[in-house]
Amino acid sequence: MDDASTLHLQAIAAANANDYPLTLALADRARRLTSDRDLLDRIDITASRAVAETRGSAEAVAMCERVLARPDALPVTVGLARSQLGMLHMHNADGSAAMHNFEAALTTLQGHPLHLGRVFVNRGMLHLQQGDPNSAAGDFEAAVANFDLTDDLEVRAKAVFNLGYSHLLRNDLVAAIQNMDAASEVLARLSPVSRAIVQQDRAEVLVASGRTREAIDALEDAAAAYGSERVRRYQAECEFVLARTLLAEDPRRARTVARSAARRFRKHGSEPWALRADAIALIATIEGGSRSAALLATADELVSALRQGGHRLEAERLALHAARVLVRRGQLQDATERLARIRVTADSPITTQLLAREIQAELAAARGDNQETRDEARQGLQELHSWQATFGSLDLQSSSVGHGQHLARLGLRAALEDGRPEVVFEWSERARALASKVTTLRPPPDPQLASDLTALRLLDPGETAKARALRERIRSKSWYAAQGSVGEPATLDVLQVRLEKDHAALVAHVVVGDAVTALVVTGDQAHVVPLDGATLVRDQLDRIAADLDFAAHNPGGSFGETVRASLDEDLAAVADELVTPLLDLVGDRRLVLTPSALLAGTPWTLLPGLKGRPLTVPTSATRWLELRERGEPTLERIGLVAGPRVERACEEVDRAAAEWPSTDVLNGDDANSAKVAEVAARVDVLHLAGHGVHAGDHPLFSAVELADGPWFGHDIDLLSQTPSVVVLSACELGQVSVLRGEESVGMTAAWLHAGARTVLSSPALVADDVACEALAHWHRLVAAGSAPADALAEVVAESDGVVPFLCFGAGW
Repeated sequence: MDDASTLHLQAIAAANANDYPLTLALADRARRLTSDRDLLDRIDITASRAVAETRGSAEAVAMCERVLARPDALPVTVGLARSQLGMLHMHNADGSAAMHNFEAALTTLQGHPLHLGRVFVNRGMLHLQQGDPNSAAGDFEAAVANFDLTDDLEVRAKAVFNLGYSHLLRNDLVAAIQNMDAASEVLARLSPVSRAIVQQDRAEVLVASGRTREAIDALEDAAAAYGSERVRRYQAECEFVLARTLLAEDPRRARTVARSAARRFRKHGSEPWALRADAIALIATIEGGSRSAALLATADELVSALRQGGHRLEAERLALHAARVLVRRGQLQDATERLARIRVTADSPITTQLLAREIQAELAAARGDNQETRDEARQGLQELHSWQATFGSLDLQSSSVGHGQHLARLGLRAALEDGRPEVVFEWSERARALASKVTTLRPPPDPQLASDLTALRLLDPGETAKARALRERIRSKSWYAAQGSVGEPATLDVLQVRLEKDHAALVAHVVVGDAVTALVVTGDQAHVVPLDGATLVRDQLDRIAADLDFAAHNPGGSFGETVRASLDEDLAAVADELVTPLLDLVGDRRLVLTPSALLAGTPWTLLPGLKGRPLTVPTSATRWLELRERGEPTLERIGLVAGPRVERACEEVDRAAAEWPSTDVLNGDDANSAKVAEVAARVDVLHLAGHGVHAGDHPLFSAVELADGPWFGHDIDLLSQTPSVVVLSACELGQVSVLRGEESVGMTAAWLHAGARTVLSSPALVADDVACEALAHWHRLVAAGSAPADALAEVVAESDGVVPFLCFGAGW
């Protein structure tokens, strides 16, 4: 039979695992087996945590205060009671009382590293609650140092995980992910509640990275887990985070969830937390469009209460939203005065910094000051890009651009109202490809990432749960990529010098609302040309995509002819809207196209007026200039890969190989991931012919099928060197997903991000016969010295089939 000390240790373990009913049951059994006053005190201290979670904080506080009231209580026990009392006050958002007790505990518990470490963890959480992530990080680091003197891996993992959360609030996203990942496996094993805590805090990383939908799913699962375990305070805190996450996606639901959280907090006796939830509900009301005077009065009361409670970050955000209401009401002087009183610094969360810039830009726009609008938007985007430069992952960079989407629209709208080509060009560059502003260093080799990708390749299709876990781990690992550097957009003058040398023109299609505008730049002229509405064009592009796919599957016969006629009609209609009004301006020049992401998937090479014309689609004009200034690469080492189950893949690569003096050709069992990676890292041109799959939800899991399974977009980052030219002759691999923030991501973007100069791919399906003939012709021309885009233009012009291939990056 267990004695009281053993049962107490079991109660401590249950409390650490957040199993509060079991904690109380074990504590009751332990009390009945001992009369030792010190042990009874310690049992009460342990049980108080479970009492607070199940019966309310008042009773729990009284239990700890009874221990402190005993004059003969042992010093260590007094320290433990102070630590627990501090945590109880912290959960009630009484920061002053919590800090007093934590500091007293730290003094009393010197020489006891396990107990000291726990106090540092709890005080670090208080610093986080008070919006001081720098002090929090210091406490979590001290906790880890103390836990390193013990053999308790579980409490150490909690400290490391919380250190990750403090890095998140310090805007260090990669350090946050690394610390959380290092600890999450240990913590998730402890209990369903611990697993939910990991899920909840990891969701906040997803929010910061722009993966809002995934964060919402994770938070909903965590809230349900807390509810099942009947830990209502945790459930309320999770609902609070969920409501905050929903603000941008669904303000009405955010308000409902925030009000539910506020009710739970008040039922639990935590009025300060309830006020924080009230603030989220009020922001949701504002984001839903409300702008009444009563709303402003309520906001002022809440801002004051939050500041008095030490919740500076929440107070600042609510105050900013209140200023937005004043802008919407036309009370611009009042808005100016309010904004001047709000303290937003470089240490504020990046989302708060960007919100402040948005509202300053909205205020300038309401005054009709286009210059000030652009200045505020520009500064906000520069802050975003400086933050993006702290991580090198394409996945993170692409998804995080949603944070700058509204600023980019404000700046672009102001630029179009200004109307000067140089201003429109600047904002076309700033707004069109926010992630491409960051130039990334090659990441170091990662054996674990390579191992996980291999495991995912070999996985049985039925093992969906294991596949999900592997994909999540792979994405997290990819987020550790090296830092990058931020560049400014090129100037219009510099662009025109290059265009004149290349006998080329830039056409930048810009979409704001439903309006499409084209900027046309040649070596000596620049024009801003209004075009037709975006909705009509998007509908036509959707029909073209369907016709292209059908034409690829049914190239012949009377039905195929009917589809081809429909396709030609829609291509002509899109050309009439996007191309024909610009032809007199571009003349016979090559084209550099930087279209809005809304036009992603446009088969530009097939449009009348562009068919047979060399053109290239870079991520931005600035990036195209960088690639052109490096000069044209020498194409001598050629790698050709034929994947399985494509009828003419072997013929396609063999015919391409015949055009070059020497090549590496992989087919059959040799076309496996290891050999393809080895060849890809040492050739100048890599041609992949095989079945491809575009993963729309996570585009970097798009893959080309090889002999041993899929070769993913994530595999590209493992290459020591990247080919200059990549040909993706695989169905679906030229497709893109447009993420929040209008950032286009797919296998093409992955190769360009990794350093490829040119990628040849198709935004639609291509018939195997057409691809085989067209690409053999293309290789013949490129081997003879033609630039990739020049060769493609000739191939498209001379082909009887539908050849929707495009050159991305620098096509010459």
